[in-house]
Amino acid sequence: MGLRGKLGIAAAGLAGFLIIAGNTQALRATEYATGLEAFIGERVTTEQRRTAAVRIMSELAEAGIEARLQSYDTGNTNWALDLVLPPVLGANVAVEIPSTEPSEQTIVIGAHYDTVKGSPGADDNASGTYAVIELAKRVSEMPMRRMNVVFVWFDQEEIGLVGSKIFAANWKASGLALHSMHNIDMIGFDGNGDGRFDLDVPEGELAEIYLEEAEALGIPIARDTFNSSDHASFRKFGFRAVCLSEDFSHKDINPTYHRRGDKTIDREYMQSGIDLVAAVMKRLLEQ
Repeated sequence: MGLRGKLGIAAAGLAGFLIIAGNTQALRATEYATGLEAFIGERVTTEQRRTAAVRIMSELAEAGIEARLQSYDTGNTNWALDLVLPPVLGANVAVEIPSTEPSEQTIVIGAHYDTVKGSPGADDNASGTYAVIELAKRVSEMPMRRMNVVFVWFDQEEIGLVGSKIFAANWKASGLALHSMHNIDMIGFDGNGDGRFDLDVPEGELAEIYLEEAEALGIPIARDTFNSSDHASFRKFGFRAVCLSEDFSHKDINPTYHRRGDKTIDREYMQSGIDLVAAVMKRLLEQ
């Protein structure tokens, strides 16, 4: 898969990456409704996904955070090949919350905002989309941040992790340091009410911190490994990556997954997931 206008930014730094890694735009977002409910609705067509992207930016703008749209085109360098493998057009939304002291390290926190056709995508993945918005607000308010934090909302996860693959590939090509990537995908359904989450996390420091903070918050955790969400795009390039999701490993699976009935979110459960990732970020950024 070729990436048009990909990089050439190895020395441009993090700000340069966010500007040059895509055809970056700042969009007028003030006329769009915000709030969690604004993200519940099919997000498949170009227009639907663009509306969702601008709603993300609107929600952040309410908190004084300016995010940008990073458009991409997976077309081939030879136009004739596009006839065989049609290009995919999309856009990630990204924003940097810089460190409060000099740092070359960056944490990426992300979630996909698209849906499958016919599904309103409340759990999958308005829950993760809104969680990352809330985390951006919390991190921006931290008085001390030892590392930069980039928040990114990925497009077209549902058709093969397209947005995250492009973002991760561009990051690798840039040569920028990446401490870790934290992905949130489907944290809006807890059918049996036990509050448990699935956590796919590499052994070592990150696993220890997540499990310690989960225990402190009284959140049950099931360890799991899967490659069906955006964190897998970063692991492909050797980056440490984590994914938080609902409890698939114990088959506590949303029965409306990828269906028209995916219209509701368990807010208390979602909030506990947000609190867990926020506690982990506090450890990583303030200690």
